[in-house]
Amino acid sequence: MVDSAATASRLRLGQLTLGLVLAVFVLMSLAFVREVLSVQPAGIDFAPLWAGGRAALHAPGRLYDFAYVSGLQGWPLGHDHPRPFVYPPSALIVFAPFAIIPYWPSYALWLVLTGAAFLVSGLKAGAPWWFVLLPWVTFCALCGQVSFLLGALILSGLRLTQARPILAGLLFGAAAAIKPQFLLLLPFALLAEARWRSLAATAASGLLLCGASAALWGPAPWREWIAALPRFQAVVFANPALLRNAVTPYAALVQHGLPGAWAFSLAPAAALWVWLAFRRGAEIAERLIALVGGALLISPYAMNYDMALFAPATGIYLARTSERRWPFYAAAAYAQSRGFGIGLLTLAPALALPAIRRLRRPRPSSNPNP
Repeated sequence: MVDSAATASRLRLGQLTLGLVLAVFVLMSLAFVREVLSVQPAGIDFAPLWAGGRAALHAPGRLYDFAYVSGLQGWPLGHDHPRPFVYPPSALIVFAPFAIIPYWPSYALWLVLTGAAFLVSGLKAGAPWWFVLLPWVTFCALCGQVSFLLGALILSGLRLTQARPILAGLLFGAAAAIKPQFLLLLPFALLAEARWRSLAATAASGLLLCGASAALWGPAPWREWIAALPRFQAVVFANPALLRNAVTPYAALVQHGLPGAWAFSLAPAAALWVWLAFRRGAEIAERLIALVGGALLISPYAMNYDMALFAPATGIYLARTSERRWPFYAAAAYAQSRGFGIGLLTLAPALALPAIRRLRRPRPSSNPNP
């Protein structure tokens, strides 16, 4: 009776503490909104997607002309801040329909559709609804980034690999057609689980979307996209403010005057991490962190808004208030939500969550008089 009362008391205390932590996150989200809107308009990262879709519809030959695409957006930050379209042509299958309607209705529709998909995919994966209160989710929505759509596709694919492997592969292929760098380690994951049908479906759907884009806009945009990537990277790495908000080891090295390519030496460790996580059938939160986090360890470019991809997994860990490790989960969640300008220090706490869960409690000593 006493044990049950103590357990109930601990559960109530855990829920109360969780509520306080979530209140802190809401306040941080509001601070994000105030800080972001003081320096840039809402939807500023959706603007290049919309403008890229508009260029594809009306001037596909200028799709990767940075000045032209920035001009379609009205230069929201001025001529010193280009806003190019740098997604692969296959992503236009998704973006072009949104460019048919004016910008603000398109931005609102984008948020509703991709945000709903992200929420539903998170709930079906076991995340609590309040994962959308985490600050990077708010930031991603305010920017109008593609992370919600990408997260919904990847998370749904991870959830369906066993029950519906072909559908899972189709979702992975769609995600890779939008941001291929986030699926760099997916082959290791699917091979580790022997998901041959998912692997085949991923390749087939990716090739289908690439072929569809070539059929609609010709092969030239693909050559232009490859040529645009180093130009875009030069723009990012020449901007100290952008570089501070990048979350990859590559960007951290460049920021400190070191060769970014050194980050590629992490590739074997990242691939091994993904292989082991999927080989042992880790829970979906750990698999999401391994797959996306491993890719970010070896990608040259990813920004702080991409941290929204980890929100469902972070929510799953934070919901475990009965575990003794919970304070460490909360500390890691707070650290990854801390704010702007800390780059790689934002990513590291997210990647640490599975390791925290695997920490074993110290065993009591058998010697009563140590």
